[in-house]
Amino acid sequence: MQKRIRWRRRKRIRQVSLGAASVLALALVITLAVKGLNGGPGGDPAAAVPVPEITETPAETQAPAETEAPAETEAPAETQAPAGTEAPPETQAPGWAEICVAESDYEYTDDTRSIHIDRIEQDGIVYFVADVQIKSASQFGTALSGGRYGGGNEALSAMAEKAGAVLAINADNYGAHEYGVIIRDGTLYRTRETTRNMLIVDQNADLSVRAERDGENPEELGNELIAQGVMHTFEFGPELVRDGAAVEFNPDFNVISTRSNRREPRTAIGQIGPKHYVIIVADGRQDGYSKGMTLQELQQLFVDYGAVTAMNLDGGGSSELWLNGEILNKPSGGKERSMSDIIWF
Repeated sequence: MQKRIRWRRRKRIRQVSLGAASVLALALVITLAVKGLNGGPGGDPAAAVPVPEITETPAETQAPAETEAPAETEAPAETQAPAGTEAPPETQAPGWAEICVAESDYEYTDDTRSIHIDRIEQDGIVYFVADVQIKSASQFGTALSGGRYGGGNEALSAMAEKAGAVLAINADNYGAHEYGVIIRDGTLYRTRETTRNMLIVDQNADLSVRAERDGENPEELGNELIAQGVMHTFEFGPELVRDGAAVEFNPDFNVISTRSNRREPRTAIGQIGPKHYVIIVADGRQDGYSKGMTLQELQQLFVDYGAVTAMNLDGGGSSELWLNGEILNKPSGGKERSMSDIIWF
């Protein structure tokens, strides 16, 4: 994991060092020139020291001591952009799809996972956008508090560490309600009627949303999903994006408010391509820091980042983004809220 701000600080130090080196070189030229005009040592014009021709080495090839660090010797292309110009989108290492975020304040990459997270402050809202890619469908994981269904509540960080996660977010907090069809790791735990929307994760880790629940037989649906090989279901909502376009919210959806002026902390997940996801976690309810995000703003962000499918998960005080042992956002309650389940990669 690497915080971009650290790299930028090294970049500024490098620029200062290059400036000092240029001053020293100019002083040397002036000294040699003066000696030449005075006839060199002893005042003998024949002994004048010739002034060498100075050509400036391009900045990329000048190597002050600190450029021995890997971050400097392999600087990304954006370091060549003139001051004041917008940095181009980051490029991804071979073997991964192009990332959807323009910058990465936090990064983690290994042979099977690629995670790039951009922290954004805009219009009084602080939110995080995570580009997540995995090699295997089994790396789209979920964990239950206490290690079992109905295991009470537990801190997200504790569940993430026990699962061996790199990235984790809160899920639907199934333990706080008694509705819907709950499947985790291919096991059917609950079949009850609901008006909620269902996020479905199939055996290929592809996402889809079931929004129409009228006339549904929960037991039949649960058995049907298991027969199809569905790995996980999460009951919350509303659905945000379908086929790459923002959906119109159902006025009868009553799980949470869909009013366009309702700002809250949010957690939501979408899919860009095969095993390629975008996660957005927005902070809120904190005056002077972040006022929260509307569902309309949230769904437009997913469209902008290229999601073909997206759904809202549990939010409010439960919204949390955890990466490699660190809570990146600021939960609205001032600390982690214990919950019943998480999604992890």
